[in-house]
Amino acid sequence: MWKNLLLLAVIVGGVYIYGLNYGLALGLPPFTPVYYINHSAEIKYGVRVAGGSDAIRIRTEGNLKKGRIVMWITHNNRKVGKPKVYRGTFRDNYKVKVDFGQYTIHIKTYDVSGTARYDWVSTKFQGW
Repeated sequence: MWKNLLLLAVIVGGVYIYGLNYGLALGLPPFTPVYYINHSAEIKYGVRVAGGSDAIRIRTEGNLKKGRIVMWITHNNRKVGKPKVYRGTFRDNYKVKVDFGQYTIHIKTYDVSGTARYDWVSTKFQGW
């Protein structure tokens, strides 16, 4: 049993040191929170909007120790709505009015350490 715990500790320590040196993101939006260690990259997720929906709503919450996250939506390589920037502790609903079709959610991280959670859905647009 002690050998297994020691092996597990060595693996976790190695992953943490790798994250400190090269950057690391663990998690899969929109299902699980994402844990960042010195992470800088752009990630894209596809969203299909059906005829009954006319908005994309992204619920975000997180606690960043450093860095920033920028999020925006594109349709046919053109930005839809304004980009949102997140720093520190945040909880927000980012809603963009859209037509039906295929959209891309872009999440770009700049030297981020901390946690963030993203959850998106296409929905009917209602006022803020």
